[in-house]
Amino acid sequence: MKFLKSSYQVKTLYLPVLLASFLIFGCKKKEGELGEAAKASFKVTQVTGKANTFLLQSTSENAYRYQWDLGDGQGLSAGTVNKEAYFLKKGDYNVKLYAYGQGGYDIATAKVTVANDDLSPILNSETFKKLIAHSWKLDPNSLAPITVGTENNPAEYFGGGSLAACQADDVYTFSFVNNDFKITYNANGATFNAGNVQPNYACGADRSYSNVSFNYSTVVAGAGLATITLPGAVPTQFIGVTDVSSNNYRIISITDTEMVLRGGKANETVFQFRFVTQ
Repeated sequence: MKFLKSSYQVKTLYLPVLLASFLIFGCKKKEGELGEAAKASFKVTQVTGKANTFLLQSTSENAYRYQWDLGDGQGLSAGTVNKEAYFLKKGDYNVKLYAYGQGGYDIATAKVTVANDDLSPILNSETFKKLIAHSWKLDPNSLAPITVGTENNPAEYFGGGSLAACQADDVYTFSFVNNDFKITYNANGATFNAGNVQPNYACGADRSYSNVSFNYSTVVAGAGLATITLPGAVPTQFIGVTDVSSNNYRIISITDTEMVLRGGKANETVFQFRFVTQ
């Protein structure tokens, strides 16, 4: 019995030694097997007849695979030796090319300057066309023209109710004038003071404003079709009520006659409004 036990111990110790030898000598790569590393470089040419569009052409050496980062926050994307890049907004973009060779990769960077915003995708969108086609007012016939809640339940805190007289005649008009987005609010004599304006929850002084510039974007964080951002802090300018969480509003849905607008970012208390055309 002692002999058998001793033999077993020898065998179990010998096997790991063989495996270790195989891993060390069997997986060793030959010198020069990987080849040369890539040397990244590229040139940038503006494309004639296409707004804010540039042709990126790799002039890299020893490269067989390419990834491009346009510097617009979207990160790396797979690509080919040449890429046509489009930028919606004006500004400077640090464009990067990752070129991969058999022996390693290299990165090249170039600054692309975009002189002007390209607003044509926004101006030609059905959402924006409907927004500026009419003036809008809170729906006086809705049982819940205004609700308050969370992103997942916009009526969680307040399920709605009838409008005050000074809310029912409020009119909001969106427009695009002199290459700028504008909003006008006509209170028609009185504005409803919400929880942050004295006297609370009562009709007060007229808080109308006219031709205020705002930002419009098709980039939406959370639910929605587009984002409207008014300048400054509420209630200097606002839509719907004076105590919205922020001046970030999202178009949730829109038709030729109705619009659902949600005030507040996805991580804030949201105020949802039902509008109809005037």
